[in-house]
Amino acid sequence: MAEEHSLPGWPKKTLVKEVRRHLCHYGIRPIKFEIWQATWAWAHAIARSYWHVNWPLPSEIGTQYILLLLVEMKGSCMLKLPYRANEFVPLEVARLLPAVGQPGILAIADGTKRPRRGRQKKLADDSAVQGP
Repeated sequence: MAEEHSLPGWPKKTLVKEVRRHLCHYGIRPIKFEIWQATWAWAHAIARSYWHVNWPLPSEIGTQYILLLLVEMKGSCMLKLPYRANEFVPLEVARLLPAVGQPGILAIADGTKRPRRGRQKKLADDSAVQGP
């Protein structure tokens, strides 16, 4: 069988094609070469962990790619939601997010709340120190 020699572990070309198809189903095309390589290195490490080399499923490898992509976005401060995204959730969005009632469901992309809370608390502390 043909193997993809440009990727770690030399996966079969059919497996690579299935992973691309799975990601494409969700509108994702793996264009970030560094993340794509890291995904396959991770999948190869998992495959080698078994007695016989057993690659993860295409959906699992696709999920690894998406996770690494989100981590990169978070690291470069590009994974953001609008400030009030967790306060104003339309019904059609609430149906897609099954656990909206849980605290922190949208916290993965919420990096703006912490600094704002810190400033408000500091202002409250300053006014408490000054007194009436």
